This record gives sequence, C-alpha cells and structure tokens, in this order.
Amino acid sequence: MNIIIEVWNVRATGTRGIGHYIILLDEGTHLCTCLLLLNKGLVCRHFFRVGTYSRYATFHISIIPTRWYMDTIQRNVQRNDLLQQYPPIPVCDKISTENNAEFERSVSFHYFYVLQNDLCSSKSVGSSNKAIYAELSGLAKKSIDYALRINMRHELLNILRSFIYDAQIKMDGHESEMFTNITNPAITKHKGRPPKRFKAVVEQFNGSRVNRVLKDSTQDNMRTEVEEEACSSKGRRCGNCREYGHYAKTCPNVV
Repeated sequence: MNIIIEVWNVRATGTRGIGHYIILLDEGTHLCTCLLLLNKGLVCRHFFRVGTYSRYATFHISIIPTRWYMDTIQRNVQRNDLLQQYPPIPVCDKISTENNAEFERSVSFHYFYVLQNDLCSSKSVGSSNKAIYAELSGLAKKSIDYALRINMRHELLNILRSFIYDAQIKMDGHESEMFTNITNPAITKHKGRPPKRFKAVVEQFNGSRVNRVLKDSTQDNMRTEVEEEACSSKGRRCGNCREYGHYAKTCPNVV
C-alpha cells in the first residue's frame, strides 16, 4: 500500500452512480477501473480529469502501444529508450516544474509494464480460433500487397503451394492414425434392472415371436365391392329392423 499515492473517484456531473476509481502509484503508473488502457491501449478520459487536479498524474508516450505509432522506426524502439529520450509530461499545468522535478525522476512505469506483459501473454495463450484467423488473414493480405509491389508473386505462390502440400501430407497421416485407432465403443452397465425393450408389432402376436404373413388385399377389396353393389340394388336399409326396402319412418315392425 506504500506505493499508492492517491485514489480518486470520477463520475459524470449530475449523476449519483458509483463512477470509476483511479489510483496513482509512486512510479507514475495509473490504473482506472474502466481498464481502457490495458484492454485497448488508450488513455481514458477519467485519467485526464484527475490530471487537472493532481500533480502526480503523469503521461508518457511509452504507455501507448507501439501499434499506434505511424513511424515504423519508432515501433522498434524499446520502452527504456523512450523513457530516456522523452521526459514524462505532467497533465496538470498549474504546478511548477520545480515542485514536480523530484517526482519525475522516479517515473519508470514499472508496474504498468508488468501488467501489460502479463495481459499480452495471457491473450496469446488463450487466443481463440477467430482471433488466430483474423491475424493470419491480415498477414496474408499484407504479404500479397508486398509481393505485388516488388513483383515477387511467383516466390509467394511457391511458398504457399509448398506449405499447402506439407499440410495435406500431415492431415492425411493424422487421419490414417485416427482410423487405425478406432475401437469398439465402451459399454456402460448401469445399476438395477435393465429397462424393457419396446416390442415390434410382429413380436406382440400371441405373446411370442411368430412370423406373420402379409394378406392378399385384392380379395378383400373384391368382397367389399360385391357387398356394396348388393346393398345398392336392394335399396335403402332401415335403422330399426336392419332390413332393406324401407327406412325407419315407414318401418312395419315398429309397434
């Protein structure tokens, strides 16, 4: 806790929310709960708001990731060299340089560099396939652009073809090993009585397995057609006595 100089709470004007907390360390590092500096490499507005009041809020070009630099030469410069070449800049302009000179000598951003390195290593280990695909796509587009500019497309084609050939050989060997290692599936025996199996329609006949023979449906169809013709020739059928030639209202058998 001795390394923490100040703790600030920043929230929007006219709101009652929790806001964000910012801690200022004795070696120049600042940490905000929005984590914009660690996740995106950008200094948040909460830090600049604190910098208008505190003389310990210090900015330096080395806390910005090198991917944001426009000059390719500056991207290869080490952070220690940047600290020696460029002095830290106090955000608050109301403080004299004499009062802040002693603090500027101790600025090293050691804890910030440690956190940033740990975050980069964890991202590289746990990177997803989507992130890897995006990175490889960017490298492929850049290599194609350079190959077209300096007229080296044939060299790039040969490199890609040889890589695809080697990758296909490895994939074929891996697939053959997978097929050779195929075994019978593992059978898991559960406790208790095994569940009953649903019987088929053929097995349900008389409680035993009997091979049932399919009927000839043509004879049944002929019988139904003959019966329908006989009924139509006899006339209407009574609903009371079930005889033909009359219906229920004119039935002579009604008492």
